Amino acid sequence: MRFTVLLVAGLVGAQFAAWAQPQPPGPPPAPGDTVTITRAEFEEWKATVKKLQETVQQLQAQVGQPAAPAPAGIAPPGAPPPPSGPGAAGAPPPPPPSEPAAAPTAVAAPGGPPSGAPAPPGSAAAPKEEAAAGRHYLSLPDISLVVQSVGVLSTDQRDANRNRVFEREAEIGIQGWVYPNVKADCFITMDPSQGEAANVEEAYLTYLGLKPGLNLQVGRKHVPFDRQNLLHNHSWLYINPPKVLTNLVATESLEGDGLNLSYVLPTRGNFFAQLDLGTWTADPPVLPSDVTTPPALMVGPGANFSDKFSTARLWTSSALSSTSELEVGGSYAQGPTAGLVNMGDGTAALSGVDVTYRHFGEGTARLLLRGEEVWRRETVDGMGTTASGYYLFGNLRNDKYASWGLLYDWSEFPQAPTLHESALSLIYTKQLSEQYYLRLEGTHGSRPGDANYNEMPLQWCWGVGPHTHNLE
Repeated sequence: MRFTVLLVAGLVGAQFAAWAQPQPPGPPPAPGDTVTITRAEFEEWKATVKKLQETVQQLQAQVGQPAAPAPAGIAPPGAPPPPSGPGAAGAPPPPPPSEPAAAPTAVAAPGGPPSGAPAPPGSAAAPKEEAAAGRHYLSLPDISLVVQSVGVLSTDQRDANRNRVFEREAEIGIQGWVYPNVKADCFITMDPSQGEAANVEEAYLTYLGLKPGLNLQVGRKHVPFDRQNLLHNHSWLYINPPKVLTNLVATESLEGDGLNLSYVLPTRGNFFAQLDLGTWTADPPVLPSDVTTPPALMVGPGANFSDKFSTARLWTSSALSSTSELEVGGSYAQGPTAGLVNMGDGTAALSGVDVTYRHFGEGTARLLLRGEEVWRRETVDGMGTTASGYYLFGNLRNDKYASWGLLYDWSEFPQAPTLHESALSLIYTKQLSEQYYLRLEGTHGSRPGDANYNEMPLQWCWGVGPHTHNLE
């Protein structure tokens, strides 16, 4: 600090002294080489230089150094004005750039890596991102709140949420930089309708740029499995998730405590590839009675891992044209599981394949088509059972205010592989602002105990604050 102040003072003093020294006569200026200013502009420059001198003297006094002698003169007319923008002595440092109101999901843009994902180190965007991290790490954290309310009309009398409005979830997000290139994310959720107290849904650190293209995440988070799992439920493009993900993966998202290595593979041309490898410790498993007790609706147990499990996901994207792209992903997870009905503990393995196509029209218009299939195989004492399912989804966004979606899903139940359920849903979303949307979903389906049911949920979702985690 002292060296920096002395250096600035020396340079400023030397420059002023050079200006004050008489200059030897030279050739007369050519026409156009001189600049004439008014007396008022000259006095304004003079006052600015004086203020700069006082600032330098104050900085020198703070480190106990004598002030540099004042220059004998002032800059002549035509000299450039002293710096007054960000980085000038005495000027306040620029405020850290604020996070966007809604950061897009990490989806590959045509011709490059996914927009919204951290730029791989070594790329053109990486120095800017690393510089931003350096500016951020001492600033106040970003704090946001997202609240969802849902009302449900249903013909299935076993549905506990039938014909009522309830608070689905409230989420508090706290995010910020704790060290250059180290970002902290924490999301705390509450579900009043289920009597759920505050719960830490995610809390993890992201180490950016350990090596070119390599990032590390440590803590509790949604694990990289399937195309939806990293998203929070208010970022979905539907109210109720596909049944195959609910029954075979997790009710909302598969979570764990552990670490994940994310590597952006070196590629050529308009092709992007990212590999994620993680190891995790699971939450306590769901008991068999929780998923089979009548007369409640039958729900699959999900992955139901009971201890440490591992995950792997390869995600690729290729630009088909300047307005379209194709994504292909593959996921795998394996770990010990609590056995289901009349079975002992065993091992469960999940695998999935997803394909997404996007076409971008004029303005914010966009067409999204997606399909995904998941298999869950559980092995107990050398005997295995397999349940599978899939969904097909399309979403047409006419403009930034409205979109239509169509979802068809079909799924088996791991605890009863001979049974299955299916549903077809029409979805309309009205995006009133970046912080508030309404969504209506009409569903006709078949499930054990009711082969012909109808339901219509309505969702209100609003948020305040930076709201910087992934969106679709």
